[in-house]
Amino acid sequence: MKKIIYTLTCLVALFTKFSYGQLADGSTAPDFTFKDMNGVTQNLYTYLNQGKYVALDISATWCPPCWQYHSQIKTMEKLYAKHDTPGDKTWKVLFIEGDDATNDACMTKSAGCTGGTSQGNWLNGTQYPMCNPPAGAALSSFTSAYKVTFFPMLYLICPNRKVYTKVLNDPNLDWPAVLDWENIAKNCGSSVDIDNLDEKNALFIYPNPATDNVGLYFNLTSSSAIKLQVLNSMGQTVDVKDLGVLNSGDQSLQYSTENLPEGMYFFIISSADNRSIAKKVLIQ
Repeated sequence: MKKIIYTLTCLVALFTKFSYGQLADGSTAPDFTFKDMNGVTQNLYTYLNQGKYVALDISATWCPPCWQYHSQIKTMEKLYAKHDTPGDKTWKVLFIEGDDATNDACMTKSAGCTGGTSQGNWLNGTQYPMCNPPAGAALSSFTSAYKVTFFPMLYLICPNRKVYTKVLNDPNLDWPAVLDWENIAKNCGSSVDIDNLDEKNALFIYPNPATDNVGLYFNLTSSSAIKLQVLNSMGQTVDVKDLGVLNSGDQSLQYSTENLPEGMYFFIISSADNRSIAKKVLIQ
């Protein structure tokens, strides 16, 4: 019930400024570039091109439910610890203050805060990037492109640039926990629908995440000509290798990844009779 009441409070405050709506699930996420409070440039497509999922929290410093989600429930902080830099490095967690009337003083609840009150010190103990874009064309384009009509507005953006928000922002549900974000990420798909593994003929890759070299382990039930194809997170082929005719039985191959930029890739082993097996690989 708290989520419903708080969300409606912030909706009323925004009705005079925006029209109601949000990006539809499965639509393409518009790119954006902002500097965070530490002066570091944060560009959406840079992270997506690295194969990362982006968890986006668009909030306002004066918004009670935003502060509750940030400071009490702390889901974004938990996502950061598990999947961002301290964790498996497969996600990027970003916070963007979406009200152009607030200034940097509002981020720390300091004297001189404009555009209304601040709920607290948003930077205290926060490790993931916090952006407070100044009023202007960049912020206006962002709030328009992402149809920011209430706070907080939560988006999961997948490596294939598709956005998912409906479940995250449903006022009839509890605040989304880490597991909710993860479940959406599992179901949001990729730009290539190849990650349905046949466990009877599974492809194992080690180490994963990888740096300079990986081993590919699989089994052939019969002798066949084999090809290795490597795709990036956008489904673009970055390498193809004909491995020749391999005899039936267990296979162990080595592949150098030192020339691949950091990101998520799909390794596909296919045979002459068009059977294939695939595996996601994170290159660091």
